[in-house]
Amino acid sequence: MTAAPTAGLAQSTGQTRVSRIAPSGAPVDLTLPAAFGDYQWYGNTRFTGPRTARQFFLAPAGEHRVIPRHVLPGARERRQSMRGFDAVVFEAPDRSDSALVLSGPHHEATTWFGGPAPDAAGVSRLLATFRFADSSSGAALTPASDLLVKQSDVALIGRNAQSMLVVRRSTEVLQTLPPWAGMPLPGGELWRSGRRLDPGGSSRVAGTPHEWRYLFASESVAMDLVLHGPESGKPALPMGEDQVVAALAALSGRWRG
Repeated sequence: MTAAPTAGLAQSTGQTRVSRIAPSGAPVDLTLPAAFGDYQWYGNTRFTGPRTARQFFLAPAGEHRVIPRHVLPGARERRQSMRGFDAVVFEAPDRSDSALVLSGPHHEATTWFGGPAPDAAGVSRLLATFRFADSSSGAALTPASDLLVKQSDVALIGRNAQSMLVVRRSTEVLQTLPPWAGMPLPGGELWRSGRRLDPGGSSRVAGTPHEWRYLFASESVAMDLVLHGPESGKPALPMGEDQVVAALAALSGRWRG
């Protein structure tokens, strides 16, 4: 990160403490700047193995209802009750696309097939490949056997009107961090990196905190923060970059496991 003034770093705008369960089942403890609001939490993970290459997106429970209403209008639905969740298959009327949703009381996990849905036996085999455990603090989706199926690309994703925060285990992103030292913060190091925007978006955010994405890393956790602003039709954050950096001084986290 280009060195930013450190004056005011102690004048943090407040902190929010969050404890979540990552899609891998690992507990994650975060301290976040209250200035950027509370987050609704999502997730992502990928699985690979013999005849297995599947990505799941995790979301708050109920979001899958948009599939038959808007994504695949008129989709056929098959529902199977499992222990602690329902397995719901949606298939477009022309069978051009389909999805499987593991729907728990608090969260859900969705994977897309990009074509016709598997038959009942195929869905049962897929369900036997994973374990889905839901709780109020997050859902874990893990391989039934990590000898056959490997899990990767595990991320917690916080979203609100002001920003998006992607949280990963630090060891998974070390290769993507800048090669130079970041700004030291109480909980780790901070970098800023230019955002990839079209020319119009770049001109609208020039000279504001919205022209950067902010990268934070500690020993166990890495966070990637993007502030939504004029590039997405939203008002600019009423904070200068010094104030943003001061708020980011609150960042810290621990990825356990």
